[in-house]
Amino acid sequence: MKNFLATPCVILLIIGFAFFSACQDEYLEPEENQGNENLVLKKGGKQTEVDQADLYGDLWVMERDNSGVPILYDLNYRADYQDNWVYGIIDVVNPKLDTSFYLDVLVRDENGYVTYEPLTNPDDDLVPITDNRLIEPVDGYVVGADNVIALYDAEGEVLPTVALHVVPIEMGRLNIIRSPSTVISKRLTEVIKNFGDGTVANVTRDFCGRIMMLRTEDALVDDKPIDSPLENLAIYKELLLHGFDGGADENGLKFLIGEDNGYGGYDMQFRVDKEWTGGAKSYPEISEPDQLIMNLAAACISAGSDKTNTLIIDEIVFVNLFMGIPEVTGANVTCFLPTVKQEIRMMDKTDKHNYSLYRYYVDYSGFEYDRTKFQETLVDYVTLVGDYVDGVLVGSHTETLAEDLELHEILMGNAPLTVEANAIYRYTDKEGQSTSGALGFACQADDYVQALEVIHNNEEFLVWEMATPTWNKDFDIPRGEFAPFNFVPEEESHSRRPSGKGDDSTTDDSTSEGGDDHVDDGGSSGGGSTGGGSSGKGRRR
Repeated sequence: MKNFLATPCVILLIIGFAFFSACQDEYLEPEENQGNENLVLKKGGKQTEVDQADLYGDLWVMERDNSGVPILYDLNYRADYQDNWVYGIIDVVNPKLDTSFYLDVLVRDENGYVTYEPLTNPDDDLVPITDNRLIEPVDGYVVGADNVIALYDAEGEVLPTVALHVVPIEMGRLNIIRSPSTVISKRLTEVIKNFGDGTVANVTRDFCGRIMMLRTEDALVDDKPIDSPLENLAIYKELLLHGFDGGADENGLKFLIGEDNGYGGYDMQFRVDKEWTGGAKSYPEISEPDQLIMNLAAACISAGSDKTNTLIIDEIVFVNLFMGIPEVTGANVTCFLPTVKQEIRMMDKTDKHNYSLYRYYVDYSGFEYDRTKFQETLVDYVTLVGDYVDGVLVGSHTETLAEDLELHEILMGNAPLTVEANAIYRYTDKEGQSTSGALGFACQADDYVQALEVIHNNEEFLVWEMATPTWNKDFDIPRGEFAPFNFVPEEESHSRRPSGKGDDSTTDDSTSEGGDDHVDDGGSSGGGSTGGGSSGKGRRR
């Protein structure tokens, strides 16, 4: 490690707080920092409070199995309908609770039905018998079926007191999934168009797993990852539904791994995370494509979420359900990954009869990964040093304080950075988090979120040493003189003129399709900040 330059050269501080996006950071001018000597990395905004009014109703963190599917509990109900008792069973979940609290629990008989006070007047309403009890969750969840049922009323609704303590899912920027499905589809079309514009020479993944375009030597634009949240979510959906099976004409990603309908294609090289030491391989050589698809999907959903938040499995499963992953049409279920079908028993609120609906989930139970890739991702810790002539500041240059730092060590809090930085930029759970199954998938996605935060928020301090497509630091990135994939999607008419009317050779560009694509999502592919000094060609090793 190089030492700080001795006086009179003074380290210039750049202090920023990334409470919002990186483009909103405010930096102090060099002259305002001449008296400071400690380099301070910028904080993320993890303590920002979330307005409960912005959350969806009944979106709870809940107990799930290793596949990511909610664990259901039987609740026997007995409901009055037109002076007759209707009996049935409905399924309820175990919501995560934020603390212990006292609750007036409905007393149930040996068959699980709510009991009522004896009536002295037949015209009186039934009054349920209650028992005030202390609800004590363990790691956020009550233990045992009886304790789960105690959180609900006679018809399977969470009791009002319980609702005050249920932990909500904080969707944050992932609320963009509420955009019309055509927005997601159009963004994937835009991704494909950008790859086929003749400037992309190769494809790799960046420090947080995002797909990255490596430009031709004569391109006028720089290497860039796909950093748009909507475009990453579009890729995420395509990967989970079809993997790399879909051609470009179908808004698919087949061109990334080989020839695609005569357009050409790339031979993107991959490492499956749980088999990192096995070396990089072409897609046809991957023995477990499901694992690779999940590795890529985890990176995409992390890029679509908040950099300053924590990504959890409940949030991911909700995104899947809202985006239609798996895709179910009649008896047909479309998903590249295994799926789980779950029957959910419910009660019709009108006549109280019992019925079932079926929901399909992506099955994450076979997922495994470790953090080796973060040990192979290197960054340099740099600062700006003032250049003085006769005591007058005339410029500055970059000084390397520590080089070849493992991103893993930074996120473990063990890197030779500032004490504040080591306390802030960490894996959400560096030891206890599972790295297999559904929790493992969420752990990998969240690890990518934390990696993106630390470098994106501190790109003037932490410079990413660009990895090669083979993830081998001993070789340069191979680049072609021209892009092997050239694809120009058919132009879509935005005219509202009825079909067959008017001049078919022209379109009315002044009218658009309702503005579906006018969503502020942080930029399109190839734009925005890449983090860690990767906005240029990158350093070769």
